[in-house]
Amino acid sequence: MFRKSIVASVLTFGVAAFTFTSCDEETLNAFTQGDTVAALKEALGVGVNVAVDRLSTEGYFEDAATRIGLPQEAVSAFTAVQALQKVPGVSSVLNEVGLGSDLQDNLVTLFNDAAKDAAPEAASIFAGAIKDMSVQDGEQILFGGSGAATTYLKDNTYTGLQGAFHDPIVNSMNNVKIAGMTATNAWTKFATGNNKLAGYINQYRSAIDLASKTGVIPSNAMTAINNVGEVNTDISDYVTGKALDGLFLRVSQKEDDIRTNAAARTSDLLKRVFGRLDENK
Repeated sequence: MFRKSIVASVLTFGVAAFTFTSCDEETLNAFTQGDTVAALKEALGVGVNVAVDRLSTEGYFEDAATRIGLPQEAVSAFTAVQALQKVPGVSSVLNEVGLGSDLQDNLVTLFNDAAKDAAPEAASIFAGAIKDMSVQDGEQILFGGSGAATTYLKDNTYTGLQGAFHDPIVNSMNNVKIAGMTATNAWTKFATGNNKLAGYINQYRSAIDLASKTGVIPSNAMTAINNVGEVNTDISDYVTGKALDGLFLRVSQKEDDIRTNAAARTSDLLKRVFGRLDENK
């Protein structure tokens, strides 16, 4: 009886110890996951603030990585105009189209200036998205490599961010001016000229094809000419998307700085969580 009592006691203690250990590990894991998620969100918040500050002061244009260029339909139209200026009979009507190099340059500048002007509005929009973001596996993101948290944010919030950032972009496109012309005015002028150009291309197709066969128009320019067609008169979605891409790029760069540079970890939480990455170097 005494021996059975000892065995029963040992088994009871073992079960209790196992239960306690399991609960303790679950609590630790839950805390670690919550800690990691909080650190990831803090890192993204820091990245957004740095991105907004940089893009609202330096702007998008100066860095080729963030510069907002023309959409492909506009590139095709301006390339087509340059090529058609060499074609007799067609060149004489191109002035009516109004797609000169000055409009091309102004469009690029206005797109970038509008994005720069709207950038400060992105801070609160991104902050709300980060706060509401549901992170399923913080550990996987933490150890996911370069820009993993930013990629997760983009994958899970991009549509909502684009919708929220659209109005600030439109406001900037309607207010920021160069030589009295806003980005919206400039794109409307382009769309009108582009549609005229499409009509002239159809009208003078025989002369254009002959110029292509005789080498007056190179093959790459001919491709652009053939791609000229009707365009959307509202370019705000395009500018919004490109402006967001520039912001995400800057956020990702700051995230990578926090991942690789201990001095960039400005809080105890960032130091404690991202410091774990140093062990894997």
